[in-house]
Amino acid sequence: MDLLLLFPPLTEATLFPYLSLPYLAGHVRRSGYSAHQVDLSIELVHRLLDGPTLAHEARALDDAQDLPTWYRAAVADASLRHLGEMRDFVLTKNPAPRLGPVRAVRLARQAARLTLRASPLSRVWDDYDSLDKAVLRLSRSPIGSLDVATRNLHGLLTEALDASAPRAVGISVAFFSQLAPALLIAQWIRRRHPGIPVCLGGQQVMLRHDELAALTSVRTAVDALCVTAGEEPLERWLAHLAGNAPLSDVPGMRWLSPEGVKGPGRLPTLRFKDVGAPDYDGLKVHSYLNDTVVLSMVSCVGCYWGRCVFCSYGNRSLERGAYQQASPAQLADTVGRIVESTGIDFVTVVDENTNLRLLARAMRLVRESGLRVRFNTRNRLEPILLDPAFCEELAALGCEGMAVGYEGVSQRLLDKLDKGVRAEDFQTVLDNLAAAGIQVNLSVMGGLLDETDEEAEESLRFLERNRDKFAVDAFELMVAEPGTLLVADPQRFGVVLDRSDAFADNRELNYLGGRVGRRHTVVGGPGRPDTLKRLKHGMRRISAAAAGPVATVARPPARHSALRPHPWIRCAPERLSPPGPDGGSFLLADPVREQVYALPKNHVTRSAAPDGPLTATSERGRSLLGRLAAADAGLMCDAPPPAVRPSR
Repeated sequence: MDLLLLFPPLTEATLFPYLSLPYLAGHVRRSGYSAHQVDLSIELVHRLLDGPTLAHEARALDDAQDLPTWYRAAVADASLRHLGEMRDFVLTKNPAPRLGPVRAVRLARQAARLTLRASPLSRVWDDYDSLDKAVLRLSRSPIGSLDVATRNLHGLLTEALDASAPRAVGISVAFFSQLAPALLIAQWIRRRHPGIPVCLGGQQVMLRHDELAALTSVRTAVDALCVTAGEEPLERWLAHLAGNAPLSDVPGMRWLSPEGVKGPGRLPTLRFKDVGAPDYDGLKVHSYLNDTVVLSMVSCVGCYWGRCVFCSYGNRSLERGAYQQASPAQLADTVGRIVESTGIDFVTVVDENTNLRLLARAMRLVRESGLRVRFNTRNRLEPILLDPAFCEELAALGCEGMAVGYEGVSQRLLDKLDKGVRAEDFQTVLDNLAAAGIQVNLSVMGGLLDETDEEAEESLRFLERNRDKFAVDAFELMVAEPGTLLVADPQRFGVVLDRSDAFADNRELNYLGGRVGRRHTVVGGPGRPDTLKRLKHGMRRISAAAAGPVATVARPPARHSALRPHPWIRCAPERLSPPGPDGGSFLLADPVREQVYALPKNHVTRSAAPDGPLTATSERGRSLLGRLAAADAGLMCDAPPPAVRPSR
């Protein structure tokens, strides 16, 4: 095998295969080289859905002395009891008759995170130095001494190397959370196969290659850092390794050696229109953590707007010639090839900001070819969406969802961030998309420069008023990432960058920490503790708005005054029940939805049987059980008859 392409753990990109490997594999294969691609991130999730591992975690269910420990055990116990059904659905998409698709995926995600909780693979790092030292220490440790997740990763890597016997290895590092595992993988390869050259590439390498080139874990295990798009550099590198091209013909690479760092040489000349479609062959496309099967594609390289001051990906597009987009015919051809090669007719267009007019033209061509596909997009709340007819046409062409960044409704801040949208348009756009049946998924950003309390409140109220028109993908504070206009010219935005090497991230809000950049303060603005508190307050209010007022919850018929919890629901032991007036409460945990509910004992009683119903003893109790049923914690049922005392 000429090339082994690896996508390392850990990431939250587990809904479908991340695009870097399929595009790279497709290009080098069309250039005449063989390539084997392995998504180690999702493969590791599959390995961790394991009975003995979960059984070990579930042991604390009966004797846990605190709620977090008991809750983790409850997740493990619920996962263990539904393991066969859960694994079958995740791996093969076989029906999940008890859990259903959505619950099976959610429970699988919780089970995997549980087994990764104490692993260095999921650690959120404070600086490069601690990351570098930890990678070196782990790489020198006996495999048997490592935690279960890291041992499994080593096993997966060994299998991939043995199966492919590659001439070279490329590792794609798209997210910062992958960096330490990627370097550990490189160290393991160097120790096991010192003659196999290793290249690191991807978004994080493009942003951080200067810092990476200084790390011992990089200099001792990595031969090249690809600092541009990787298709042409990898293809030319393989030509060089085969003796068919000089090293000087390899573009976009920084070469590492004991003597130092060289390059990069020339820039790639390959244009996006000549790259071709992604090639998913070899990836387990049906085995991702999604209740449906979906693949992804891009319509461009870069962002046609590119000016949002906090966006490292978009800001690269400001260089002359950096932004490239496909033609409608090329996009239609890519969609057709994906459907033809995989049989999957649902695609997500994962551009940083999709040109919706371009995509609509492409999808018209797809429809004219006889194909009917469903698709999602990523874009701003664009002015073109003010046209209800355009929104309806997108829906008719197959658009089901849009992922959108939300930075509030203060036009002052939107202009300062150079977002390029008008807050006054947002209401009409959301109304049009809702009317067309297109689901909006928001990533809500806080900590926006010198945002005032009044501006934050108005942005929050807008979300509360429209809570039925969107779902929330994530909450995050703005991070000063390398490669952004914000970092290049902080004074322009009233920002002072911390001179230390300490990272800034979103570890309080996002699994694995989210985006990573430099710590900063805003002149005249709130500090990070205040902005974090403000955003968490907003999260609670938006969640409450999603639940709706109590009065809107449909009351069950009078005969239904009990609820039978679903089999994965767990009641906490009495010793963990919070005290309070009138007897306090008991706790009910839902590992699927990651919720713990407190139910007042003077309004709801629990059965002595583990799988028995919860029974309302008052009107308030019936209302609470109705809300639990609406939250998918169980099904309303008749109250059990009172126990009859036996006659003498």
